[in-house]
Amino acid sequence: MLEIALAVVALCIAAAVVKQAGSRGGEDSFYDLSDGERHPHKWGYTDTRFEFDGPKPVRVTGSRYPLAGYTLPNFIPFVEDMLQVPVNPDEMAAEKETQDVPASRADEGLVAALGEAIGAECVSLDDRERLVHSHGQLSVDEIYRLLYGNSLARVVDLVLYPESEEHVSAIVRLASERDLCLVPYGGGTNVSGALALPTDDGRIFASVDMRRMNEIVWLDEENLQACVEAGISGKELECALGARGYTSGHDPDSVEFSTLGGWIATNASGMKKNRYGNIEDIVLEATLVAPTGEVETLHATPRNSVGVQPRGLLFGSEGNFGIITKAVIKIHPQPEVRQYDAVLFKDFARGVDFLKALRQAGTLPASIRLVNNNELRFGRALKAAATGFKHYKEKLEQFVLFKVKGFDPMRMVGCTVVMEGSAEEVAHQKGMIAKLAKRYGGLRAGASNGKRGYMLTFGIAYIRDFLNQFNFLGETFETSVPWNKIHDVTQAVQEKLLSECEANGVGGRPYLAYRVTQTYHTGVCIYFTMGFSGRRLAQPIEVYHEIERKLRQTILDHGGSLSHHHGVGKKRQEFMRQVQSENSIEVLRKTKQAMDPGNVFAIRNGIFTERESGGS
Repeated sequence: MLEIALAVVALCIAAAVVKQAGSRGGEDSFYDLSDGERHPHKWGYTDTRFEFDGPKPVRVTGSRYPLAGYTLPNFIPFVEDMLQVPVNPDEMAAEKETQDVPASRADEGLVAALGEAIGAECVSLDDRERLVHSHGQLSVDEIYRLLYGNSLARVVDLVLYPESEEHVSAIVRLASERDLCLVPYGGGTNVSGALALPTDDGRIFASVDMRRMNEIVWLDEENLQACVEAGISGKELECALGARGYTSGHDPDSVEFSTLGGWIATNASGMKKNRYGNIEDIVLEATLVAPTGEVETLHATPRNSVGVQPRGLLFGSEGNFGIITKAVIKIHPQPEVRQYDAVLFKDFARGVDFLKALRQAGTLPASIRLVNNNELRFGRALKAAATGFKHYKEKLEQFVLFKVKGFDPMRMVGCTVVMEGSAEEVAHQKGMIAKLAKRYGGLRAGASNGKRGYMLTFGIAYIRDFLNQFNFLGETFETSVPWNKIHDVTQAVQEKLLSECEANGVGGRPYLAYRVTQTYHTGVCIYFTMGFSGRRLAQPIEVYHEIERKLRQTILDHGGSLSHHHGVGKKRQEFMRQVQSENSIEVLRKTKQAMDPGNVFAIRNGIFTERESGGS
């Protein structure tokens, strides 16, 4: 009986009941592979949202995610307990029915010239499309303002939809001739303010939406590589590769919507980077169309030594240099075996020690993530109420976990694991995980638990948007830190958040969760989720970003990086001189001037905070 109870303790980590929707494109897909209408401003699909199913219970509509279709009685009580603020359905803020969109500045001559160059069907002045293309997913600013507050300060004047590399070249050429500013647009999922337009540049701005360029140009099965257009989304890429038995292995939280070009431009990372690498490891070569011409290496080989390679300029370029049109990427056969696991530890320190030992052992699963106690309890709150036999089984599990094994529900943490490869590889990984988990007092919690915890990731942003309706301000930020700085950084951020919320008169109590999402030889990525109530604040957005700014400085002061994979955009610009030397910054500015002398790409992300030559 004890072994059975321990094996089914899966409900103690993420505990979101997995519902295999009929539309799911594969029995073991991490997210719904079907298409759908995307929300114009908030995250995700219009068929998926949190809604009240009584005074306190909520449910998730649709059938795309594990949480969908079930009543969740513990979610609102958990939020109220963590934030010490009541949540009532009648206090939901109403979304604005209409948006103020300024008139386009594009003149008829420019529109006609663009239509002649790429086709009138590829040029839009529609107000709704212009507004959608003028923001990312920075919830405590862009999305909050759009739905409940003031309108955006600036909106693009038109939207262009190129369908080929020739179209992109024609757009860039025409922009140079007519002093038109271009903003590359992929999936619009950034949380760094990267799509916010400068308000002091009076030129016409056009968003270049790359999503019609979403084809696999060629696939080389012998050498395991493929040439792919940059506008393809992660979902589209995996569907197309999967139909031929392959995968790219790149699996960020935004995989349903973000694009290959966006991954390169932000220097992205995915959850399965242990096996497949980060985006800079996956991409062999990429093409950038700049005002002075194409930037690319002409032969994609496994590795080469041909001097300084301009290819490096594409990673983290954030739309400052040109438009990424295609890339040659590594592909991998679909894994023979995919298995999940989960492990509980008595505290975060033991979980970190386990991760470090696993990294040093050299046997790594495709993904392994350690969540702190707040995030673990958050996952437990997102489960349907157990009834009948399940109710008694859950009570037994809790008895074994807390009374027999001595786990403290307010300190315990958990790891979710995804293993991929041959049967022999996965068996070896599973054995090593079990061996090391035992050494550090871990308790294995089962495959279903690991799968639920992994899949829950794809529904988190919907929760963010739901809580925004109650003036709860929340967002994520991430960093990479050396192994010996993990606890310094997490503790310092926690202490700073508490002191800043008190100093700013924030009501209730702030929420901070964090997880180690990726491990490296020298350290880890820590992914924070922070939130608090803005009800008592006269300027909630301004207070939020001031507190977040101080948390970023705290991270830097305690040995963390400015970003691990979200990029810089505009929200982290002020810190760049702490992470780059003055001469490094000057080298990049000179490079920008050489590639874009007329400052066609004037979005001003990263170090490019001021108007470059060509701005008006």
